[in-house]
Amino acid sequence: MAKMLFVVMDDPSNLESSIRAAHAFHYAVSLSKAGHEVKVYLDGPGVKIPVSDSPYRGLRPAFEEVLKNNLLLGACGYCASPPHLNLRDRLRGLRLIGDEGHHYAFEDLIQQGYQIIIA
Repeated sequence: MAKMLFVVMDDPSNLESSIRAAHAFHYAVSLSKAGHEVKVYLDGPGVKIPVSDSPYRGLRPAFEEVLKNNLLLGACGYCASPPHLNLRDRLRGLRLIGDEGHHYAFEDLIQQGYQIIIA
């Protein structure tokens, strides 16, 4: 079985990006249910997904399926920090990885055999 990390970088305020993110979430859930090891990580504008409205009504339910299936590794603490998107306080309850000075580079997951899929 494969090991995959979906890095979702899509902006939820954009219809096309929201649809792309929702599809990544659907793929992650489906692959996990098929027995693959799957994690999802929110990065860049994707960090806004848990706290933003979207023109695509399917984004929220798709994200909730990721949460329900315990696939969310976390969100980028660098991107969520005050000098960047300033969402850290609004993302309470989500694991933030990295800080104001450092992005998470997935070295540990790569060493474990994960394939990185940028969505």
